[in-house]
Amino acid sequence: MGRVDEALITQFTDICHQQSQQIKARLRPYVNVIPIKGDVATYDGVGTVEAREILGRIQPVQFTDIEHYRRKITRRRFEVTIPVDSSDVRGMLTDPHSKYAQAIVMGIERRFDRLCLEAAFADVWVGREFDKKLTAVEDGVITVDATSGLTYEKLLEIKQNFIDADVGNDMPEKFFLGIAGDEHTDMMNETKLISGDYSRQYVIDKGEIQNALGFDIVKYAGKAKKPMLKVDGSGNRECIAASTRGIVVGVSLAPKLSVDNRPDYYETDQIQMIVEMGAVRTEGCLVQKVKTTATA
Repeated sequence: MGRVDEALITQFTDICHQQSQQIKARLRPYVNVIPIKGDVATYDGVGTVEAREILGRIQPVQFTDIEHYRRKITRRRFEVTIPVDSSDVRGMLTDPHSKYAQAIVMGIERRFDRLCLEAAFADVWVGREFDKKLTAVEDGVITVDATSGLTYEKLLEIKQNFIDADVGNDMPEKFFLGIAGDEHTDMMNETKLISGDYSRQYVIDKGEIQNALGFDIVKYAGKAKKPMLKVDGSGNRECIAASTRGIVVGVSLAPKLSVDNRPDYYETDQIQMIVEMGAVRTEGCLVQKVKTTATA
């Protein structure tokens, strides 16, 4: 079989773009996405400053030092490649509801989420030359022990940690909490989270908690073959609570789609999508690890 018609490729590309508008990574609304060029990019941030009182008249200027943060974003390349038998090509590629297009886009978007979750607790390289490595603990990431259950009190502890770190105190800030089914069940058993007697905020929709104590709830499959939220050897799950300022994703190549003939296989073409991106935690105080117990 020869190469797939250019018209079919264009049509299938359009279908993938439509799917990408409809299917989004769950964390896209909660992270910053920036363009990057080259193999390595940087995230540059600045610290806080205090105003100084001027005593007397005609005083010399005194500069205020401000701390600069520079963090390394390493570009990584991800792909999804699907083989297509010749008998499938015309019917599947021209189908406006192509399952292939949906599967490819969902695969890339899941990788986006996985990249963000990995970056949340990963080591970061800092400094002008990126010659210093900071672990999550050294960076100020707090771990909350909720292995006895993600209770109302534990959510208050997470909230207090952010307040004490002066996160969200000056102006309204958006937060999210990434959990699995176990943690959702824990919260659904918390009367203070689901009863209107304790809160006027409507947080439950169609039997699911959407928001708890100001945290938008992002849910992941806890029993997937390769779960998004890491589970250690002791059966503890690493959930995440973070500000929307806590993770930045650099994208250097928008998803690139190609449909090519594979002469090394009989009557086979391949559909491939490639994307280049990287992620980094911007500041330790903006992210918390919430350790819970995962059921078998």
